[in-house]
Amino acid sequence: MSGLSQHAQQAIMAVQQQWLDHELAGDMMGLLALCVQDVVWLPPNVPALRDKNAVAAWLVGLPKNRIRRIEIANLQIDGSEGLAYKVADFTVWLDTGEQGSSEPVRGSHVWLLREVSPGCWRVAVVAWSIAGSMRAPA
Repeated sequence: MSGLSQHAQQAIMAVQQQWLDHELAGDMMGLLALCVQDVVWLPPNVPALRDKNAVAAWLVGLPKNRIRRIEIANLQIDGSEGLAYKVADFTVWLDTGEQGSSEPVRGSHVWLLREVSPGCWRVAVVAWSIAGSMRAPA
């Protein structure tokens, strides 16, 4: 049972949808608009990125693989009194620009969110893990 109101959960789901829309559009800076100024990103195998400037600099250096599709599963949202967390599994299909498309990559992520004004939620911490590609056995 969630300590968040239905309205808060819907607002967080809206942030998630905006995030997915930015990712699919290749608008990585749009992602940062959904984060608090002192956001912390914890990418796999990378030291913590602390604040929007550090995250932006890291994003600029990433390969320019286009995300073709994202699926979210096992979504959980909970929290109370202006703080919330979101945990989910994801599957991402990238278009690498090479012959054919890449195989799906799956993983899990957790967000910590802050209510920065009534009904307005922003991402404060993002951490994720990559489980690898989902290759079919030979």
